[in-house]
Amino acid sequence: MDTYNKSCQLAASRRHLKDAEVLYDQKRWLGSVYLGGYAIECSLKAFICYEQHQENFKKTTVYRKGQRGSELHSLTKLLNSSSLKRIIQLDKTHSYQKAWDKVSTLWRNADLRYSEASGNEEDSRRFIDAAKKLHNFFLQQQGVKP
Repeated sequence: MDTYNKSCQLAASRRHLKDAEVLYDQKRWLGSVYLGGYAIECSLKAFICYEQHQENFKKTTVYRKGQRGSELHSLTKLLNSSSLKRIIQLDKTHSYQKAWDKVSTLWRNADLRYSEASGNEEDSRRFIDAAKKLHNFFLQQQGVKP
């Protein structure tokens, strides 16, 4: 299986978002945030493929220009590599910008991914809500059902 394939990224984004909600329901707050962020990462990679008319992320300019390792997991770098950043900025309701701010702020925190703490229910709920909003938006921009 080629995990860089656009359809694989889309499927992973949906699966990770569902898993994030299950973890939230099980009071696994940090795990739910981690998988929610991973869902956003995968949906961004799928969007970049869509936008560049590529079926595989390895064929995109993002990948071909040498972005590797942890850079491939940077939500900010992925967003900046697409037209979605501008679309979010132009949203007059600012709801997508608020959702992005919530997701990108918590996802950047390395402690989130490597902590032994259980996390915070309120932060997790806000994060999952923001991730769902962005995920649906990113998929809709590709003409794909969320």
